Amino acid sequence: MEQSYQISWYAPNFINMCIDNINDGELSGRIYHCYSKEPWKFTNILQLIELADDFFDKLEFPQASTSTRSFTSTQFSGVDRLDKVQSPEDFIENRGQKGTFFLNVRYRQNSSWQGIVRWIEGNSTQQFVSVLELLKILSNAFV
Repeated sequence: MEQSYQISWYAPNFINMCIDNINDGELSGRIYHCYSKEPWKFTNILQLIELADDFFDKLEFPQASTSTRSFTSTQFSGVDRLDKVQSPEDFIENRGQKGTFFLNVRYRQNSSWQGIVRWIEGNSTQQFVSVLELLKILSNAFV
């Protein structure tokens, strides 16, 4: 029995993930959001996670509950705030060649993400409590 989850289409951090290629289990594609008319391309899942996490940092939403650690010295430079250039209606029509997922990360606690992901082609919505669980959900969509 599938539970009903509400995705907030107007959340400032709402992302449309378009998966265009799967090569040896590695996903690649594009992400769309309200702050750019051009898609951000990713060639692997790690790059997708880094792009999204940097995006959340720039938005300061959802705020991370922990600071990022690194072997090199990096400091948040107070990047200019992002301005919306389109509404969700403008970019939700984009589709991936292999699959399309709407992502709404609600929290960034315990150095991970918690939120909801909707697989458009599979007409399925699931909650996740970590990036690892999100990756498993995405992977299972293509099995």
